[in-house]
Amino acid sequence: MIRGGWLLAGALALGAAQAQAQNAANAPAPAPYEDRIIEGLAPLADENDGQNDYDRGGWPRYLRLETRLGNQSFDASRRTRLAYALEGLIETPNHGMLSMDGSVSPSPREYTLTLRQRALPLPGGWTGDHDLGVITAPGTDLSRLPSRVLLPSTQLRGLSGQWEHTGQGLQLLAAGGEPGQLTSQPVTGFQGLGGRRHLAGAQWRSPGARATEPDGWTLALQHERATDVLTSATLDNPSGRTDADASHLALRRDSASHRSQAQLVSSRTGAGGVSAQGVWVDSEWDEGPRQHGLSLYRLDPGLSWAAQAMPSDVQGATLRSQWRTRQWSAEASYDWLRSVSGRVGNGSYASASARWRIDRDNQFSAGAALRRFDGQAWNSFADWRRTNDWGQSGWRLELAGGADLQGPARVLSYDQEWAVPLGWTLSSTLGMGRYAANQDSDNFWSGALALQAPLSNGADLRGQLGTERRDNGQQRHNLNLGAQWRLNRHWSISGQYTRAIGQTPERRPLDPLAPLPTTTTGNSDRSFLVLLRYEDEAGSRNVPLGGRPQEGGGRIEGIVYFDDNASGTQDANETGVPGVTIALDNRYAVRTDAQGRFSFPFVASGPRTVSVRNDTLPLPWSVVDDGQVTIDLRLRETTRLSLPVQRPR
Repeated sequence: MIRGGWLLAGALALGAAQAQAQNAANAPAPAPYEDRIIEGLAPLADENDGQNDYDRGGWPRYLRLETRLGNQSFDASRRTRLAYALEGLIETPNHGMLSMDGSVSPSPREYTLTLRQRALPLPGGWTGDHDLGVITAPGTDLSRLPSRVLLPSTQLRGLSGQWEHTGQGLQLLAAGGEPGQLTSQPVTGFQGLGGRRHLAGAQWRSPGARATEPDGWTLALQHERATDVLTSATLDNPSGRTDADASHLALRRDSASHRSQAQLVSSRTGAGGVSAQGVWVDSEWDEGPRQHGLSLYRLDPGLSWAAQAMPSDVQGATLRSQWRTRQWSAEASYDWLRSVSGRVGNGSYASASARWRIDRDNQFSAGAALRRFDGQAWNSFADWRRTNDWGQSGWRLELAGGADLQGPARVLSYDQEWAVPLGWTLSSTLGMGRYAANQDSDNFWSGALALQAPLSNGADLRGQLGTERRDNGQQRHNLNLGAQWRLNRHWSISGQYTRAIGQTPERRPLDPLAPLPTTTTGNSDRSFLVLLRYEDEAGSRNVPLGGRPQEGGGRIEGIVYFDDNASGTQDANETGVPGVTIALDNRYAVRTDAQGRFSFPFVASGPRTVSVRNDTLPLPWSVVDDGQVTIDLRLRETTRLSLPVQRPR
């Protein structure tokens, strides 16, 4: 009986196994594994997608060719022009980094070309940086540091060289060429102003100043000579051209908690040799989270930097202080001012601002500035930023007054950065206010919208729209629309359309030592640009920019923008800054495009420093926090930066 039960159980088990095998044979094959969207995030693109033709032999190199069709901004003829552009670089083991960028337009014939070489090893432990073509005049490191008085710089069509010996703390520089100014798209032309400029300089840093924790002296000397350069025409000089020269001497002392720097400028202008001098001293010291500063200055009437305008006919002192913690930050300054020539009476300039991070979602800031020197004016603001389910909201109130006020007297605005899907950005601004009494006391309202949206795989759309209407019927409108479509790894097409109606009033800075604006705005403008781009990378990817063999890398992208309200975030009505030089680790340099954007395609992972060259910004705009950002670039990731530039209040 038991044996029969076992036989029956065995037969049933055998039948079940045969049935299971038959079902498995008849069952459909399992579907292959597929990446799926998780929490709304698109799957990463295949690393080898479109990379099968990548040439991994030779040194790392990059090439970009562009064909451009469009017309220049504020060109009354609105003539369509064709232009070609080239940008390339190659990283060599024995000659440093070599790069070039340029553009040419056949009709009318106009072109620019810049050749750069960085970190060229030279005998005796020296390294050299050399530029040829359209360049920014160099300066010693001390002349570029933040100071109460800034030296101007200029664009040249010529050549420059900088040589450095880190072991001895020596820096030498020289440059020469024709001064001029850059023109806009579609070809980045150079408009020469005639004359010649030549400069030379040297700097020495003591062993203590070269240490990781500086404690020593730095000495710098620079001289610039201008011949037959263009200035403003006068009765004594109807041609508006003159000869001039200027010398700059700087001495700096660094220690663990104290920094002091004294600077002297001596200038001579015109055939008669009209001389002027300027001297200023800046000192800073730290007390825990607090930092204090004191500046003394005297600038003679007629002072200039080789016929370039700079503050003059003023003497005084500045006392400033700032306090920063994780939750609070505050800063204030006060200037005692007096005219050297007695043209205006004694006066003062004061400014103060504070920011309070209430909690993780709320932040409040406020500030004010008052000038009582060479006219009287004041302004103030209060700003509240809040993070909510919609994104980030901001309310801002601005008040201003004074006999020589330019621009609105009262403005209340609401900014919203909307929470949108990954890859999208959307922000809006609404404002209302009233212009000053000397501008007909008109009420106005304004609005702006900024959008970036992916249209499809490899295509995206970017646009800004702004408008302002006044009670007296005056209107201002602007539209900036751009699109890009990446066809494959090499080819892409992009377009840009700009339309502006009405003139934007240019505000004069309240700070009496701030440089005056060098840019002007026209009444109306309409321009477009269509661009066909070819890009190619080659060489061993084991050696990224700033890296060593066997290191991986990522990508850095960003935008430099006019932070008009000094909020630290880009609002819908704030545009990018074109033609600004961006440096990576103070070695690799690129220029921003017409929308203020830049990129470094393949950069070594790890700590990297991105900086904005302050001397390439239009006056009176300047960098924030020394214009440097330190990031930790991760392997195979893209880091995006928004770098604001601000003007004095």
